[in-house]
Amino acid sequence: MLPDFPETKRLFSLFFRTYMRRKVREVSPYSAVQTRYLHEGRAMKITRADQSESTSGMERLSTHLEIKLDEIENLTLQKAIEKHDAMIADLVRKQTHFVRERISSELPESQSLDAKGRKFDAQVVVDMLEKMEIEFYPDGAPQELFLDGPLFTAERMAAVEKEVESNPELKRKFEEIMAKKKEEWRAREADRKLVG
Repeated sequence: MLPDFPETKRLFSLFFRTYMRRKVREVSPYSAVQTRYLHEGRAMKITRADQSESTSGMERLSTHLEIKLDEIENLTLQKAIEKHDAMIADLVRKQTHFVRERISSELPESQSLDAKGRKFDAQVVVDMLEKMEIEFYPDGAPQELFLDGPLFTAERMAAVEKEVESNPELKRKFEEIMAKKKEEWRAREADRKLVG
C-alpha cells in the first residue's frame, strides 16, 4: 500500500488554486473591471437609463490540465507551474473572447459608436462619451472607465488626453459632457427604487 499525504495534497491544492486566481487577475485584460457577484439565480438583468434591458445568463468557462503518466517522474514544481500557466492563458483567452462577444451582442444601438473609418482621436472619444452611461462616486468624481480593444492603447489614450488639454474647444466640450453625465447620474440615483 502506498502512503497517503493528505495534508501535503491539501497544501499543494491550496497553493495552485491561489496561484491561479492571482495569475488570472494579473494577465486578464479585465482584472481592473469592477466585479459583481451573483449569489443566487441563473441570470442578471440590466435596465439602462434609456429603459433598454438585457438579461445575461450564466456561462461555464473551463480549461484542461493534462499530465501524462510518463511525465510524473520528472515533474518538478517549475514544470507544474508552467503547465498551470498554459492552462491559465487558455482560460483567460476564453474569458476575454466571451466577454467581448457578450458586450457586442448586449450593447444597444443607442450606446454604440461607429467611427466610420475615422482615426482614433479626441473627437471620437467625445462622441463615445456622449453615448455612455457614466457612474460617479458619492464625492462627485467619475468612476474609472474601462476601455477594451486594439484602439485603446496607452499611447493613443495619452495622445487623446494631450489633444484635449491643448484644444480649449475640445476641453470645454469634454467638461460639458461630464457635467451632463453627472446630472444624468444624479437623476438615476434619485429615481432608484430602494429594496426593503
